[in-house]
Amino acid sequence: MGEQAMNWKKAGVIAGVSAGVFLGMKYVFPVILPFFLGWILAEAVYKPANWICKKTISQRIHLSKSILATIFIIFGVSVLVVGMSLVFQYVAGKLCECVKYYPEFQQGAQDILQKFCQSVEKVTGISADKSCVYICQQIDLFLGKVFSGKNSMNTAIVSVKGCASFVGIFVIAIIFSILFLQERDRVYVFFSRWKIFGNITHILKEMTVGIKAYLKAQFKIVITVCLLCVGGLWILKVRHYVSMGMAIGIFDAFPVLGTGTFLIPAAVIMFIQGKGKMGFGLFIIYLFTTAVRQFLEPRLVGNHIGISPLLVFLSVYLGIILYGGFGFLLGPVSIFLIHIILKECDFF
Repeated sequence: MGEQAMNWKKAGVIAGVSAGVFLGMKYVFPVILPFFLGWILAEAVYKPANWICKKTISQRIHLSKSILATIFIIFGVSVLVVGMSLVFQYVAGKLCECVKYYPEFQQGAQDILQKFCQSVEKVTGISADKSCVYICQQIDLFLGKVFSGKNSMNTAIVSVKGCASFVGIFVIAIIFSILFLQERDRVYVFFSRWKIFGNITHILKEMTVGIKAYLKAQFKIVITVCLLCVGGLWILKVRHYVSMGMAIGIFDAFPVLGTGTFLIPAAVIMFIQGKGKMGFGLFIIYLFTTAVRQFLEPRLVGNHIGISPLLVFLSVYLGIILYGGFGFLLGPVSIFLIHIILKECDFF
C-alpha cells in the first residue's frame, strides 16, 4: 500500500512539473524573454572580457570587466545593425529588379494557367477559355478582399506590432545586459545565499549544454537536407542547382515552411507545363528530404540531449500544437527542462 501511494505521489510530481514547465514556457517565458536574452548576452561577453582583464597590461591600465564587456556589446550590436541594413538594402534591390520583370512574370503565369485549363478541358470537357476567365475572376476577388482597406489596415497594424515587439525585446535585452554587467558580482553574491539558487544555476547550466546539443543536431540535419536538395537538383539538371538547393534546404530549418514550400508548387507547375519527369523528380526530392528529417531529427536530438527519440518526436508534435510555429524548438526544450528538474529531484 505504501509503495502504491509512493508511485501515485511520484506520478503527481511528474504531472505537476510537466504542467508547470509547459504553462511557464507558454505564458511566463514570453514575458521574461528580453531579460533572459539580456542575461545570456551579458554572460557571453563577460568571459572574454574577464580573460582580457586578467592580462598584465589590462591590470596596469585598470581596465574594468564591466566596461570592456559593455564595449563588446555595443560593438557587436553596431555590427549586427549595419549587417542587417546591408542585407535589407540587398533584398530591396533584388525586389526592385523583380518588379521590372513583372510583365514577363504575368505573361508566364497566364501561359501556365492557359495550359492548365487546356489540360482540364481534355479531361472534363469544360471550355478552357471559360475556366480561364472564371479562375481569373476568382483571383481578382480574392486579391480585392486581401488588399481591401480594412484587411490592409489590419495587416499593417499586425506587422507594425510585430516589428515593434521585436525591436522592443531587442532593446530591452541590450539595456538589461549592460546594467546587469555593472551589478553582476553583487547579484550572484546575493542569490548565492539561497539554497534554491544552486539548483537553478545547475538547471541553467544543464539547459545550456542541452540547447547547444539540440542546435548542433539541427545544424547537422539542415546540412544533410541541403546536400540532398543540391544532389537532387543536380540529377535533374536544374540551373543554379547549388544555390537553389542550399536555399531550399535552409527553408527546411524554419517552422511551418519546410522544403515543400518550394518543391511542391514547382512540381505542380512542371506537371502543368508537361514536364512530367521534372515534376516527378521534384516531388521525389520533397518526399525524400521530409523522410530523412523525420528519421534523423528524433535520433540526433535524442542522442545529443540524452532523451528517447520517441519522446523527442512527441515533444516536437506537442510543441507545435501548444506553442505554435516555434514549437519545434520549444517542445524539445520543455521536455529537456522537465527531464533536468526531475533529475534534480532524484527521480532518475
